[in-house]
Amino acid sequence: GIDNVGLPDLRWLQADVSAIKPNKPYILLVPGGAAHRPEKRWPADQFAALASELADKKLIPLLIGGKAEHEAMEVIAKRVPNAVNLCGKTTIPELAVLARDAFLAIGNDTGPMHVIAASRCPSVVLFSKASSPKRSAPPGEHVHSVQRGSLADLAVDEVLTVIHGLRPLDMDT
Repeated sequence: GIDNVGLPDLRWLQADVSAIKPNKPYILLVPGGAAHRPEKRWPADQFAALASELADKKLIPLLIGGKAEHEAMEVIAKRVPNAVNLCGKTTIPELAVLARDAFLAIGNDTGPMHVIAASRCPSVVLFSKASSPKRSAPPGEHVHSVQRGSLADLAVDEVLTVIHGLRPLDMDT
């Protein structure tokens, strides 16, 4: 059965990310999702509030996505001055390499989160009732799914609690 299949592993992928990788701890934020399924997206304002909280913990938010996510990424970048907007600037190999060294990744149920999770990055994947974590979540103990009927009902504090469970945010030590 499917349980016998090993976890996907993209650790072999190589790419030069020196031009886009911060030299300080960073997180990957993936605010996008299928353009024709907006109900699968956590609101950009919520991502911005989360990014702000994480920036306060000395983590640099790297915003990952393509043209369809441009608007959401702009909302976040405007609210969080140290966020790095990589809209349309990452290839799949670059994303995999960035994910290897990221402190954590948070994103909607979308393709880039599968690449990130396959790179063994601790990941929080957000689901609405539009899809099932049992069927669609990336596999692995390093992946935590959060589901709400509507992602608009998911509070930033709830996501922070999940993040803290995966990777404690006490960056001062």
